[in-house]
Amino acid sequence: MVARHFRKDFDKIVNRHGWSYKGGRGWRTRVIYETNLRTAYQAGRFKQLTDPDLLKRRPFWRYKHSDSVLHPRPEHLSWDGLVLPHDDPFWQSHYPPNGWGCQCKVFAESERSLERKKLKPGKAPPIEFEEKTVGVRGPSPRTVKVPKGIDPGWAHAPGRSWVASQTPGALDSNRLLPPSGNTVSRAGARVRPRVAPATRLLPDDLPEDQYIDSFLAEFGAASGDRFKVFEDVAGTPLMISDELFRDGKGELKVKKRGRQRYILLLADTIKTPDEIWEGWGKFGNKEVLRRRYIARWKVDGEETDTLAVYETGPQGWVGVTAFNVDDKKNLEKQARQGKRVYKK
Repeated sequence: MVARHFRKDFDKIVNRHGWSYKGGRGWRTRVIYETNLRTAYQAGRFKQLTDPDLLKRRPFWRYKHSDSVLHPRPEHLSWDGLVLPHDDPFWQSHYPPNGWGCQCKVFAESERSLERKKLKPGKAPPIEFEEKTVGVRGPSPRTVKVPKGIDPGWAHAPGRSWVASQTPGALDSNRLLPPSGNTVSRAGARVRPRVAPATRLLPDDLPEDQYIDSFLAEFGAASGDRFKVFEDVAGTPLMISDELFRDGKGELKVKKRGRQRYILLLADTIKTPDEIWEGWGKFGNKEVLRRRYIARWKVDGEETDTLAVYETGPQGWVGVTAFNVDDKKNLEKQARQGKRVYKK
C-alpha cells in the first residue's frame, strides 16, 4: 500500500467514525502512514535480529541514528554508534523507533565487524526518567513517566512480544515441571464465582491507554515502566507490563474481544486467582511452558470467567494475553490443561 491508497482508506474511516483530528489531512495521514510503516519494518527487523543462528554469529547490536532527520533529538544522537550485547536491558525500552518520526535503526555486529569499524562494545547509559503530560486535548489528561528521549507509549521493542511467545527461556533445572503433552489433572470441582463490586467493571468507551493505566496501577506500576515484578500467590515472580494487551507487532489491542470492560478483574485474576495451571503446548515450531491464571466472578448478577496467560521467556514469566471467557467449554480447552499448581 502506498500513501495515496492509505489516504483513501483514511478518509473512509474518519467519515465512518466521525473522528476530528488535529492538523491538515496531508500532514496527519503522512505521520500515521510513515509511523505504521516504520514500526512494522522494525518489528520484522527485530524478528530477524533475534534469530538464534544470527545471534551466534552477531551477538552485538549497534544503534544507528538516521542522518536524514532534519531536527534530531539530542538523546537519539547521543546513542548513535552505541554497541551493546543483544540481551542488554537497554534494548527493552530503547529499541527503535523511539518516538513519532524516529528513523533510528539497529544493526547486528560480530566481533570481527566491530574490529573493522574500530568499535568496541560499550556500557549502557543510565536511564533517566521524566514526567510528561499526555491526553491534553482529551477528556482525561494525565502524567506519565517515560525514559528521557522517548515519546510516551514508545518504550518497547516492536515485535518483542512475538519473539517472546515463540522462544521459551531457560528454566530452573531443580524445579519439577509438568510433562509435555498436555497431561490433564482435574481434581475436584471448580470454585463458585466470587462476587465483585460493580466498580470493577469499566466503561466500554475509554481511551486504550487509560485502560492500561488502570491495569498497571493495580500492581503499583505506571505507563513508561518497562515492567514491574509481581510475586503471585504461589510465590512465582511475574513480569507485569502492557505486553498482555499488545499484538505480535507490539501495538495495543486492549479492546480485543471486549475485554476492556473487565480490565480490573483481569488484574484481580493475576493477584488472587481461583486456580493456576501449568502445561506445555506447541506454538509455532516451539514447545512452550505456559502458566494460566483462572478466576470466576459475579458482578451485578452477571457471571464471567477470566483468564491470564504467561509463558517462560528470556526474562522469566512474561505476559502473553488476558481476556474474559464467555464459553465455559472453551475455557476447559484453553486453560485447564496440564497440571494444576494452585487452587484457592
